[in-house]
Amino acid sequence: MKKAFSVVVEKKVQDFLRDEAGMSRRMVKDLKKNGGFFRNGAVVSHYDKLSPGDVLTVEFPAVHTLPAEPEATPLTVVYEDEDVLLIDKPVGMVTTPSCQHPHGTVVQAVLHHYTLQNWKQTVHLVNRLDRDTGGLLLIAKHPYSHSLFYKEEAGLRKGYTALVEGMMERKQGRITSPIARAQDSIIKREISAEGKSAVTRYEVLEEMGDKTLVSVGLETGRTHQIRVHMASIGHPLTGDTLYGAGPSAWSEGQALHASFLQFIHPWTKEKMSFRSAPSFYPKARKLSG
Repeated sequence: MKKAFSVVVEKKVQDFLRDEAGMSRRMVKDLKKNGGFFRNGAVVSHYDKLSPGDVLTVEFPAVHTLPAEPEATPLTVVYEDEDVLLIDKPVGMVTTPSCQHPHGTVVQAVLHHYTLQNWKQTVHLVNRLDRDTGGLLLIAKHPYSHSLFYKEEAGLRKGYTALVEGMMERKQGRITSPIARAQDSIIKREISAEGKSAVTRYEVLEEMGDKTLVSVGLETGRTHQIRVHMASIGHPLTGDTLYGAGPSAWSEGQALHASFLQFIHPWTKEKMSFRSAPSFYPKARKLSG
């Protein structure tokens, strides 16, 4: 994979990559060892000088050791180019392989998707979704793209749709209770004054019998934040076995869907927005009717 940069200031190649291209010292060090540099098409070293008007082309190294075995699992691709891959993850699909879930994961499906394209890179997750949360999952297709998503100008915004228990008296609100790990569990979280700050915004979209469909936005990104916050105000997510009443005919797992994602493209700098409809919504409407 190659990327071309227009040079506007006189600098050494390694300084240009750090100062102008926003690469970390570690990434530049790896490129010195395994990549390649070309000034106006001719090979140069990392310490050679660049002049205004030059075009610096950087060749990124291919990845030959993969974190997991690729598996031919179907993917719903929402958008893709050489820098990013956006998929619509189904409910019940684990994101990364583990001892408990060695097969059928997003990472393995994406690696197989890459092999079909002869794309020799690994999977860099920009956001993460629980097994039972479906929706928009963003993946950077190479380390440089991934690193750019961690900069302030990435403009990453996420929105969710959830089905919660009960009728909400307040049609919109902002929950600011801090969240900490529960003392008796390595998985469960709880509201705690000693916890980390957490802010969740919600707005009622539709009332459906004894359930309510809500739009949810996050100002922070704590583990299980939406599930913990909605349960804390007496409206746990439908189907939530950890913070709610347990399994429900309305949804597979907790009724939570990553329905909106906006970001600044790491290379083109274009603002991109995508939406996805939750799988539990048609079922919920049918059951409520």
